[in-house]
Amino acid sequence: MDIFKWKVKPDMIKVSEPRVKSVKLGEGYEQRRPDGLNSNTIKYHVTFLSTHAGSQEIDRFLAKHQGVKAFLWQPPYQADYIKVICRKWSEQIKLMRSEIEAEFEQVVN
Repeated sequence: MDIFKWKVKPDMIKVSEPRVKSVKLGEGYEQRRPDGLNSNTIKYHVTFLSTHAGSQEIDRFLAKHQGVKAFLWQPPYQADYIKVICRKWSEQIKLMRSEIEAEFEQVVN
């Protein structure tokens, strides 16, 4: 499995949204439970600041995985790698550098 080696800018956003199954009962009651075994996956909104050549390398890496093939990534301040996919990313090309924004989604398979 490929490893994503580039460092993110320190101001990333980590989003948790557990999948929940719920059943509405009478009189305002609701029963909730986790939706599946791995219902609390995390999304990371990350930014990379790089040279134009470096951003092309990042873009090629993400395009190679096509939003479906998982790769390993080590979030900042964590010891372990996690499996993620990247379904979307964008690049802002500036005069001297490029900035890539991406959304990494944790996967378990």
